[in-house]
Amino acid sequence: MGELKGCLQAILQERAVAADADEHGVVTLSESRGRGRSPMRVQVSGVPSTATVVSLQRASQHPILQDARGRSWNKICDYMLVDEGAANCAITMVELKTTLQNRSEGLEQLRRSLPMAKYLLTVCEVERRRSWPCRFSYALIAEKRTNRLDKGRLRPSPELTTTDYQGIKVFIGVGARFAFGALKT
Repeated sequence: MGELKGCLQAILQERAVAADADEHGVVTLSESRGRGRSPMRVQVSGVPSTATVVSLQRASQHPILQDARGRSWNKICDYMLVDEGAANCAITMVELKTTLQNRSEGLEQLRRSLPMAKYLLTVCEVERRRSWPCRFSYALIAEKRTNRLDKGRLRPSPELTTTDYQGIKVFIGVGARFAFGALKT
């Protein structure tokens, strides 16, 4: 286990460490869609064993991460994928959405997640008495483009597009499976 991965597990008391990659390097990210509906699931392939998957929704319920009224800080993205195996640490913030109809909400959640990621990284730097120079990337992943029913077959593009949103470059994709390397470039 890497030093940063061990520190994240220790400070978050393993509650927010979502999953490790399976033997094929695949991690399944999921998001609840409400009562009676099956959760949205996205698979990320090619995830190295040095990567840590943190559920920021669970981490935001940590007592120190609340707003002034005592509510959990929940206007953040769903997952943070931390790869410390590269020469420099690479952190990918991932927001899952059912559709891209209201993508500005997802883009804003990604933008607001950077302070939390930096906070967790800084706590690890203080605890381990070393620093991790990290690159940040952002991905907005949707299950489908819209809720509209089309009579033709829907063929979502497996490629990711990019958009700039308030100073961050965001990869946007529609589908159920993406390569880890494509999300962090």
